[in-house]
Amino acid sequence: MNILKFFYPKDSLKRAILNIKEDIKKDVSEVCSETIRIDSFGAYEIDPKNLVFFVCVKSDQMKMKLKEDKILNEKSRELFIKYKYPKNAIEYVSINFESQETVDRDYEGNWYYYYK
Repeated sequence: MNILKFFYPKDSLKRAILNIKEDIKKDVSEVCSETIRIDSFGAYEIDPKNLVFFVCVKSDQMKMKLKEDKILNEKSRELFIKYKYPKNAIEYVSINFESQETVDRDYEGNWYYYYK
C-alpha cells in the first residue's frame, strides 16, 4: 500500500491515480510471477487526458502475455470508473507494458532513455 495517497484528498486526481496504480499492480500480480513496477506520469492537472501508465516487468515474454490478456486490460480500464476518474478523459489515458529486457536491449538499460 502506498501511504502517500493519504496525503491527498479522496476526490483528487492524484489520489485516484495512486489508487489505480495500486490496483493495477495487485491485478497484474495475480497473473505475473515477475517483479512488477507501475509508473505513471503526465500533465493530468492541466487535462486529465494527459496521463500514461507503464506496467514494467522483467521479460519480453511476460510483457507480451500481459499485453494480450484481455481480461486484465478490461479490469484495468474499469479502475478508472471505480475511482471516479473524469469520464471524458478515460479513453485517452494509455496503459502500456514494457520489459527490462527491451530497455536493456534498446535503451542501454536506462528507463530514462526509454521514457524520453
